[in-house]
Amino acid sequence: MCGIAGVYGPLDAADDEATVRRMLQRLERRGPDDMGVTVERRAVLGHRRLAILDLSSAGHQPMVSADGRHVVTFNGEIYNFRELIGELGCEQKLRSRSDTEVLLHAWQRWGPDALERLVGQWAFAVYDRATDRLWLSRDRFGEKPLFYRADKGRVTFASSLEALLEDRSIARRLDRCALGEYATLRYVVSPRTVIDGVRKLAGGHLLEFGADGSCSERIWYVQPFHRYEEPARSRRADAERFGGLLERSVARCLTSDRPVGLLLSDGIDSNALLAAMPDRDTDVTCFTFRLRGGDAANVPAPIVASGRELVDIEASQDELGREFDEFCSNLTEPVGDMAALATWEIIRSARSRATVFLCGHGGDEVLGGYRLSQDLIRLEILRRLSSLPSSWIRGTIERYVNGAECVADRRSRLRAAAPAQAPGAARFLIDRPQPAETVSSLFGGELDKGDTYLATIDRLYGHGPQDATALDHIQNVLVQTFLSANILSWADSVAMGSSAELRMPYLDRDLVEFVAHLPAGHRVPAWPGRSNTKRVLRDWARDRVPACVLQRSKKGFQAGSLEGLLQAIPGSARARVLDSMPLRRAMPGLEAWLKHVPDDCTGGASSLLWTLLVLATWCDARGIH
Repeated sequence: MCGIAGVYGPLDAADDEATVRRMLQRLERRGPDDMGVTVERRAVLGHRRLAILDLSSAGHQPMVSADGRHVVTFNGEIYNFRELIGELGCEQKLRSRSDTEVLLHAWQRWGPDALERLVGQWAFAVYDRATDRLWLSRDRFGEKPLFYRADKGRVTFASSLEALLEDRSIARRLDRCALGEYATLRYVVSPRTVIDGVRKLAGGHLLEFGADGSCSERIWYVQPFHRYEEPARSRRADAERFGGLLERSVARCLTSDRPVGLLLSDGIDSNALLAAMPDRDTDVTCFTFRLRGGDAANVPAPIVASGRELVDIEASQDELGREFDEFCSNLTEPVGDMAALATWEIIRSARSRATVFLCGHGGDEVLGGYRLSQDLIRLEILRRLSSLPSSWIRGTIERYVNGAECVADRRSRLRAAAPAQAPGAARFLIDRPQPAETVSSLFGGELDKGDTYLATIDRLYGHGPQDATALDHIQNVLVQTFLSANILSWADSVAMGSSAELRMPYLDRDLVEFVAHLPAGHRVPAWPGRSNTKRVLRDWARDRVPACVLQRSKKGFQAGSLEGLLQAIPGSARARVLDSMPLRRAMPGLEAWLKHVPDDCTGGASSLLWTLLVLATWCDARGIH
């Protein structure tokens, strides 16, 4: 796991090399073990290395292919690199034991078509010395970040916004439209970022830049959830096949020359990873989190690590509050999800014991978790009730059908939808967005909420496959929003902030493809219930994971109440947001909105206040004007 940076286009070699070196200084935590820069005819490529595979200098980057044609700067891990060695027949040609060299051989053989053969997480740049072309690639789901700015034939890219801002041609200015989405969702969906003129490459996308100034972007990985024509199948057989794929995914993720740990909560996802670990003597330490001084709701159920060492990481809300500024400074981009803070604390505290950590992120999105069984049946009931007069169902429509339109228009939109299209008509999101009126008030009514409010969600649902089920549509959008733009963004940040690598077995290519081909009922049954989600996982785990874990409601690592955290952060949260000049300039209605937030941060405004406080603190650390 590493950090990458570079400049492509007509070069001023000395200035552009200096820019890349400044960017690499900002990426030091991502790669404290080594640094490299190479200057090519039309590119300067830089790399910071966190050595995970082949700890020797043979893994130095940027790395040049054996024939001298291609140069790569690579961030990530190719989990199936050993399988690819056999497929490529290149074992005798290898100069190292690193996956980066195997990636170069794959690119030599297949070019961009190599991407479909890779299993792993990555963001990388490949430069072709023969044609002076540059490619930027990101993994299927966006586990590794990649930000860039393209302007007049010149491209600058980096693994974090902080690093990219070392390109002095980029104004340290917020993007008002992206801020509207950030305030609404707590995150910004690719390709936008909070910085004006800066974009992030979406997961499963490939950019190609030519020496003639051309630029093309293509989707090399299409979101996999849609209706497949499948014969009748056995749930038991599906569960066993799923279990085999999970075990292989975990084994792939355990490949490391550095110590490996598992983030173990009291929930099903991480406990299933523990059950899927090979029986051989694999030295994996389990780490969990407990809130010191929290109430009963924040105390995890007893956790059993099945013969492996279990380390409890403890912190109080006051301690977490004191570390808030450092936490925000580690974010590659601002994300307003408080769940990130506990994970940041675990990895930060466990880093002396392990460098690589497995976790259960992605399990809910891929397998059909959260409360999707309840949500699906609610959406269908709402769709059928939408034929009733608006006055009869006004409150229900306002609560469950998102949009800036009036209630009558939202009801009509839902009524016109076919059953499979109901999630798109309701603009369904797993986390309820901030109301359009609240977002508009922050911007002093200057944003046209009809044009911008949830426009990204409309776009994603509108681009979904026509033959998809309601569940398929929800999962496709969930993967591109809440997973990619929120969870994967902060997960990478909290790990790399401690020079650690986070791996997610549930995002394995082969496992996801298998689950996507399952009938919807084998993911989420029609009947609602706490235990009626992630059905294929529960079927497999029934004889492998304690029954109490299978029946337990989802909690994750608990950092206490949001209101308590806001009060634990040094200084007044309200005052800190109000004192942020970038936010005041971008949000004319900020001061008026803050007047309605109670001093103790209680009430419905706490979530938005946290989201804005993260942004204000991040802007202050980055020198945003």
